[in-house]
Amino acid sequence: MAASLIPFRAPARRRLHEDVADQLRDAILDGRFPAGTKLPPERELAIEFRVNRTSVREAIKVLEGLGLVTVRQGDGATVRPLVEASLEILGPMIFHGGRIDLALVAEMAEVMRPLLLEMGRLAIERCRPEDLATIRRFRDVAADETLEREERYAAIHELFVLLADMARNRVWQILARRIRALFRQEPLRAARQRLRRDPGRFVPLIDTCLAALAAGRKRVAIANLQQLIGLLGDFSDVALEPSKRQQPKGASR
Repeated sequence: MAASLIPFRAPARRRLHEDVADQLRDAILDGRFPAGTKLPPERELAIEFRVNRTSVREAIKVLEGLGLVTVRQGDGATVRPLVEASLEILGPMIFHGGRIDLALVAEMAEVMRPLLLEMGRLAIERCRPEDLATIRRFRDVAADETLEREERYAAIHELFVLLADMARNRVWQILARRIRALFRQEPLRAARQRLRRDPGRFVPLIDTCLAALAAGRKRVAIANLQQLIGLLGDFSDVALEPSKRQQPKGASR
C-alpha cells in the first residue's frame, strides 16, 4: 500500500459505493486530500475499503457529481477547491465526523437572510386570504410540543416554501425547494439534534406576522418577518449535547 494512503473502515451500510463516497468526501472536507492532489488509484482504494473496484468507481462518480473531484481518463481523480463544489456539499461541510462548523452555519445564514427577506416581502405584498389558513396550519405543527422536534422543524421549512408560492414567482419557488432539500439533508438533521434548538422559538414571531397580515398591516408584517429570519444562524445561546460538543479542527477523534 502507498504510504500516503489514509486508513478507512470497510463500508457497512446502504449500497457500498455510497459509504465509500461518504468517507472519501469527509477526508476531502477534513483537508486530508487538499485541492489539487489526486485520490489514490482505484486499485489501492479497493484494497483499503475491502470492496471491488466497481464500488470505488461509483463512489468517485458521486464525488464528481458533488463537484469535489475532476476525473480524467488515465489521470485519476483530482480534488477541486471546495468553493467550486455543489450546493449539496454544504450539509456535510456543516456537520461531519461528529463536529458542527458553527462558523459555516453563520456564513450560510449571512447569505440566506437577505434572500429569504426579499422572498418574504414579496409574499406579504401578494398575500391572499387563503394563504393565512395555510400559514396557521404549519404554525400549529411547529408549536406542538407533543410532536418530534424534526417534524416541527419540517413545518418551519414548509413555511419558507409557502412564502415562495405566495410570491407567485417561479424562480423563488424553485429556489425555496432547493433550500428545503438542503435543510432536509441528513447531516443537517444530525446537527439540529446536537444543537437541541426548539423550533417553537419561531412561533411568537409567526403569530405577530399573522396578526399584522390579518389586520392588513403589511409593513408591520414585513418587520416581524425580518425578526423571524434574524433567528436563522443565531447561536449565541446555543448548548450542544454535553458528550458531543463541537471539536476544534485538528482535534483527535
